[in-house]
Amino acid sequence: MRGQCLSGKYLDKCGACQGFQRGEGGELRLKGRDTTGYFVSRIYDSGERGTQWNRLVLDIGRDAVPRVHVWMFDEREAGESVDGRESVQEQYDWLSARAQYHSDYREMLLYGKKDGRGRYARLALKVYPGDGGGDGVFKSFVMSFPKESFTEYLPEIYRDNRQLERFLAVHQSIYLEVEAAVDTLGEQLDPVNCGKVQAVRLAKWMGWGELADRVDVYTLHRLLESGLSLIGRKGTCGYYTRLTEILTGEKAYIVEEPEHCRATVLIREKPKSGREKHLDWLRRNVPLGADVRFVVLGRTDRLDGLFFLDLTAVLSEYESELSAGGVNIDGIVLL
Repeated sequence: MRGQCLSGKYLDKCGACQGFQRGEGGELRLKGRDTTGYFVSRIYDSGERGTQWNRLVLDIGRDAVPRVHVWMFDEREAGESVDGRESVQEQYDWLSARAQYHSDYREMLLYGKKDGRGRYARLALKVYPGDGGGDGVFKSFVMSFPKESFTEYLPEIYRDNRQLERFLAVHQSIYLEVEAAVDTLGEQLDPVNCGKVQAVRLAKWMGWGELADRVDVYTLHRLLESGLSLIGRKGTCGYYTRLTEILTGEKAYIVEEPEHCRATVLIREKPKSGREKHLDWLRRNVPLGADVRFVVLGRTDRLDGLFFLDLTAVLSEYESELSAGGVNIDGIVLL
């Protein structure tokens, strides 16, 4: 039976860390470009003594330089003894000195050593900031078990050949990465459940450009849900009404004035904090030759071609002072 030890959404809950700070998505980011980060995972249990583990895969920024150690053991008390160290750096030093597997790469095989087996495993990671000026983002890790080698598909005479196993491991890694990408393709293209990074990528594919980086993840998912239908209606009144509702989170209406080639989008309430800035984006992205205005009814009354009443106003009976040749009743439209 195949198993995996996965890091959770928030990495700082999967172990102890030093020199990192939690990002918005739960990832760990180096506190500075001159800061070295340390991470020591909690104990992971395969459920069987003497387990020969399979491999470790790190998801970490390309600008970061990792140094990875994995220690395997059968006695849980031995693994817990590292937690008594005062700092995470001391825990890292203690664990790395006992680890059977070491690597400076983002992927590492966890088999091949005579003493490299055990029911339990702990990861110790040291991250140096790279020369690319990045922030050393550590997103996740996966440790899989038990050992899985492509030599299992070969005749018996070729099995348990350590050199052949390591040779095939390169091809195995490439194949499994492609297989994992195919298996998760549906999830990556799901506009409702995908993560923010992928949602931003999808929105940019759909042509939303800078807007994708400006909005929060909830608004981004709503934008993706309606994105395809909106793109086909770009420049229409329906497009501005729906897009205004998505970006402001408030009900919107539109008043069209075809004879003047203009329209006014009425927003019922003042947008919540942080969302009003999207009105500036809407105003800047009105096509040339079009006159589209955006008015928040919840905070204003205004006389500008059309008269907008705020929410505290009421209509009552009144006597018109217009002359007999004034406005024709057919020309008055009530919204």
